Amino acid sequence: MRRAISSSTASGATAQFYGLSGLDEARAYLAHPVLGPRLAEMAQSCAALQGLTAREVFGAPDDLKLRSCLTLFEAAAPDQPVFAAALEALCDGERDARTLARIRPRS
Repeated sequence: MRRAISSSTASGATAQFYGLSGLDEARAYLAHPVLGPRLAEMAQSCAALQGLTAREVFGAPDDLKLRSCLTLFEAAAPDQPVFAAALEALCDGERDARTLARIRPRS
C-alpha cells in the first residue's frame, strides 16, 4: 500500500489511495503539461484571496488538505513562489508539520 503525504487529520482511504507519495511524485505532477499549470493557477487564485482563511474558503477538513498540498508543492518546487504565497494568504504562512516530517530526509 502506498503511503500518501497528507495531514493525518485529513487522510482517509481515498487520500491514501490517490495521494502523492513524496517529492518525486510531486515534481512529476508539476512537470505534467496539464496538471502542473492547473495546480499553479489554483495556487495563484488562493494567493489572491487576502483576508480569508483556508477554513473560511474550503471548510474542514479541506483546509488541512490544502495546507498539506501547498506545503508539499512548495518543497518540491522552491523556485515557484506561488505555493508560498498561497500559504501566506490562506494559512498565515503555516506549513503542515506532518507533511514536512514525511518529506525530510531521514538521517
